[in-house]
Amino acid sequence: MTTDQNLVNSYMDRAVEEFDVNPLATQLIRRFVNQMPDLFAAAAIRHLTTTRQSNAHRFLSVLILRHQQELLDYLTSPLESRQKAVHLFQRVAVIDPGFDVKLARKLPDRVGTNHHFAISGQRAARAIEVLDETSRGRRLIPILGHLVESIEPRTREKATLFIGRRVQSPAWAEKQLKRTDERVRANAVESLWGLDTAPARELLTNCAGDKANRVAGNALIGLHIAGAAGIADEVRRMSREPKACFRSTAAWMMGKIRDGEFLPRLTELVRDEEPVVRGAALRSLIDLRRLVAGTPAAIVEPAAEIPPEAAEHMPEKAAAEVADPDGGTFYTQNS
Repeated sequence: MTTDQNLVNSYMDRAVEEFDVNPLATQLIRRFVNQMPDLFAAAAIRHLTTTRQSNAHRFLSVLILRHQQELLDYLTSPLESRQKAVHLFQRVAVIDPGFDVKLARKLPDRVGTNHHFAISGQRAARAIEVLDETSRGRRLIPILGHLVESIEPRTREKATLFIGRRVQSPAWAEKQLKRTDERVRANAVESLWGLDTAPARELLTNCAGDKANRVAGNALIGLHIAGAAGIADEVRRMSREPKACFRSTAAWMMGKIRDGEFLPRLTELVRDEEPVVRGAALRSLIDLRRLVAGTPAAIVEPAAEIPPEAAEHMPEKAAAEVADPDGGTFYTQNS
């Protein structure tokens, strides 16, 4: 960060704090907009990615919409916190309710007319994640529906979950299960979470025995949400599978289900011979112990994110040290 940026940030902080009582605050912010637009955008985004609410934040939300490129760069950056990007998106969407459509149209279209400038790769995947958390209903399906066929794996994966959550159709999910991409298949199953119908239960039951750990894990979670019996026993059984990927998925499920009866098994899994299992178990164990103890943070605060694309390029030792001093790596089912 440059000295100029630090200075602008400092003045912006004061302007936001004094916005309602100091008439000069508005003038100062407008001066930044007109004379230092790039520095203003970065300083404004610092405030708009928080959860604070004030007249100053609403004013900044209006002004940041004039800086479409900086706004787009932040919202689609895989190196930034997804939750902060969501906070930023939600603020500007209050001012511009059609902003979700505008962001969706930055993704590759169906016929190729925008492919030479459309966002792609990890940025496209992040854009879909943000839209999935912020855009309600089905209005983006015509714009994004074709991306389930994207040649880019991450885009295809995220689009499958986005579309699947909005159609919630066992028949649609079953078609996606014919694909070879394990993550796409797992997300097709996840899209049925919360749907308690006979066709949904049948599909989830069939997928619970899938050869892919992500697919099987998501199916069991779906059945748990639907109130099926015996899921805890299935999770414990999976936690003893010879393959480490299944044991790590079982540890992840224990954290999702949040049943205190899993504590003894998670304590055992923290000592597993495989780092990926130890990491998943440690994360679930910490969350579950906080929940059992009644710590509000375990319920309302999401765990810190390590962007998948960053984790994939971290040296194994460094990744282990971030998550677990004993050598385990944090694991998320769909990362």
